[in-house]
Amino acid sequence: MERWFTPQERGVILFLVAILVFGSAIYVYKLKNPYFAPEYKISISKEDKAELHKLINETEVAIKSTKSMESPRAKVYSQEDSDRPLLNINTASKEELIELPGIGELYAQRIIEYREKHGGFKKVEELINVKGIGKKKFEELKDKLTVK
Repeated sequence: MERWFTPQERGVILFLVAILVFGSAIYVYKLKNPYFAPEYKISISKEDKAELHKLINETEVAIKSTKSMESPRAKVYSQEDSDRPLLNINTASKEELIELPGIGELYAQRIIEYREKHGGFKKVEELINVKGIGKKKFEELKDKLTVK
């Protein structure tokens, strides 16, 4: 006779059936005995409710004011600041490079090392050759950079 399930599959099925039977037994027992595992109801005094509402309102105000704040990097290169001069990647210091969006200390150091090793950048597109700077990051930066 051909078997439909492997021994492991039969074990899993048996386990699931046992769980179903056990859960059903608990459900039936709970229906017949309403005091078995009663639902907990939390009662809060009026003072505690008032304090809770005050805390919630203060938290909402704090969240709204935090969302309106800009990060320091966003201020340096905002969309409205179109008259800002382009950053020359051949002469920029590490600190100036770190101000660029998406460029931290590690990438700034890699840009400087690449610049020193290859005698500077000949065109902005060479920035893609720096380890970790791909096409996506380059697209974000290209409008802010120049090579002189």
